[in-house]
Amino acid sequence: MAKKTYYSVTQAAEYLGIHPETLRRWDRTKKLEAEKINDRGDRRYDLEKIKRFKDMVRLGTDDKESARKKIDASLTSLENIAEDAKYEFTMGDHFREARDLSYFILDDERERDRFQALINLFSFQVKDDEFKSKMSGTDANGKYWAFPSLEDFSKSDFTYVRSLLPKYKHPRIRSRISHFLWIVEKDHKMAQTAIKEYLGAVDWLNTEVKKDPEGTSAFEIVNSLRSAYILAKKIKHNINEVNQSIANTVLNFDNQSESRWAVTHRLIEFALENWKEYGQDFWENVVKICKRMAEEQEKKNNLYFARDFLSLGEKVERQVFSLQDKKWRQKIASSFEDEANAKKDGFVQSDLLMKAITEYKGLGDQKKVEELEKSLQKAKKDLKFQTFSQTMDLTDWVNQIRTQFKTLVGKESKEQLLIRLTADGSILPKYEEVKKQAEKMDKEFPLQSLFSTSVFDSSGNMPRKYDSDLEKKYYSLLRQYNFSLMTYEVMARVLFEELLDAGKIDLESVVKYISDHLWYGKEYELHDPDNKELLLKSRKWVDILKPGIRAYLSALDSIKGKNVEEARSNLILAIDSLTPKIEGLIREFYESIGKPVDKIKTERGGKQVSEKKGLDELLREPYAEEIFGSDLLILMKYVLIELGGYNLRNNVSHALMFRENYLLSYGHWVFLILLRIGAYQFSINQKPPESAV
Repeated sequence: MAKKTYYSVTQAAEYLGIHPETLRRWDRTKKLEAEKINDRGDRRYDLEKIKRFKDMVRLGTDDKESARKKIDASLTSLENIAEDAKYEFTMGDHFREARDLSYFILDDERERDRFQALINLFSFQVKDDEFKSKMSGTDANGKYWAFPSLEDFSKSDFTYVRSLLPKYKHPRIRSRISHFLWIVEKDHKMAQTAIKEYLGAVDWLNTEVKKDPEGTSAFEIVNSLRSAYILAKKIKHNINEVNQSIANTVLNFDNQSESRWAVTHRLIEFALENWKEYGQDFWENVVKICKRMAEEQEKKNNLYFARDFLSLGEKVERQVFSLQDKKWRQKIASSFEDEANAKKDGFVQSDLLMKAITEYKGLGDQKKVEELEKSLQKAKKDLKFQTFSQTMDLTDWVNQIRTQFKTLVGKESKEQLLIRLTADGSILPKYEEVKKQAEKMDKEFPLQSLFSTSVFDSSGNMPRKYDSDLEKKYYSLLRQYNFSLMTYEVMARVLFEELLDAGKIDLESVVKYISDHLWYGKEYELHDPDNKELLLKSRKWVDILKPGIRAYLSALDSIKGKNVEEARSNLILAIDSLTPKIEGLIREFYESIGKPVDKIKTERGGKQVSEKKGLDELLREPYAEEIFGSDLLILMKYVLIELGGYNLRNNVSHALMFRENYLLSYGHWVFLILLRIGAYQFSINQKPPESAV
């Protein structure tokens, strides 16, 4: 542990830019306490502590008269702040200094709380009729927190905020205060005021964005109009006026900002949700705007956005005028084709060609479809699968977990260790943690989920595309799960190395454990169907799993002996043998608990036949999570069936893997999945073991 650096009162006061007596007062009132450093009672300030204090607290003076002037100025200058701030939700930062001066210099907790209320009020992100927190998370104790939060306001805060409304004229300030009071008090007059001020803010923003296209957030126009419309509909007030403002902005929003196309597109989509509230002339002009914006984006070579406007124009004509003009789709198809011809990257080119083919099929242009399918086959041959890698030094961490596992393996029996492999939750990534991290990454890097994601196999085919918002969100989860699994794969490798080194895992102990503890280790009886005579007793699953388990354990032995080629051969046998058995095990388990495992399929000619559900269907059943738990279920999906994961079930069944594609980590996860899906009967009578890490 690093040695602390301590400052005397004089040194600490000088560092903070305040009088020593001020610092002594803070110590007495526990605002910034000194530490007792010896038995004699000498008190000093930890340098790291006062550094953090200086970073958090904004003062600028410790003179009370100067502090009062700064506090008063913070309130009178809010109009200027509203005029200059690029984003309205950053206005709350303006009051931080006033809050800290009130508390630390004037010792006025009531005024501090008022300024904190203003910081909270102007830090919300407002969308439609909802005040959303700017940030959130969990503390060290796992308790959820959010900033700002409506729960942080008291009744006296509401009264104080209301008292400020007559003092300000800027629509940004007045719309925020009045909308807030509508949210918390449901005062219709405040909702009416908010509608009026949002429309005023739109007029002001339209002027500002023309004067300073890059220094003004044009998206605030969209948010203000949406909020005004939703409030107007809720209280049935000034709906026509709000619609007129939306129409005027769509038709006249002509500036040079980079966000111009996005603002126009979003407002047209929003208006289309309530298209009957706008006149025919408006929609005729919208169609012209869509054509013009598509041409404009095409000239800039922004073909993705050009197609967005072509699709939107087609949607307007279809929904408003009941027209089916193929010219829109023709232009979209040509755009995909032109972009594909311009791209040299095999993956991107293949994706664009497939989109063009889909469009031309919809247009019934078979000649163009056949032409592009030939180009697609050529593009597939040119695909180059590259490997990207990043080197990280995990030596210290690996050594640490190796020491932990070595101790654990040394003191537990073979059976206890197999129980641990079956039930220890710390060996698998936690679904909820991965989900939160994925959501956090999507917020921090929104562009990564803006475009669709295509998954290609080694033959250049695109068997899966994550296109809709829900699919993109799921793919983001899979991507984050992959990052988590990389860490856990290192843990699994070290754990199995230690098990092998200590002689704590072998075929005999594994087979005995399955037979004694797992539901599929039970003995099956085969009877004569006529006279019910017992013909045979067999541990069916033990018998058919045993060769695959033997091959897996032999692969571990070969790796220990540094015989890589033999290890790879055994690993191929293990994965090819065990992976399809998991489907049979899950199907039999479903049957034993009364869940359906068959489905009806209609063949050509209308004939209906019954067939077994595949693993993909079994794991996507709505009750699968309740049965297996979210941590095991996401592991099974990622390892066995997800195209965005390892997809072993499909790759093994259709011989899509080369020798070098068989990885030891695949063997570890398949083995752990086998143990865990057999644990249900066992888990009723046994407590899960304590965490291994």
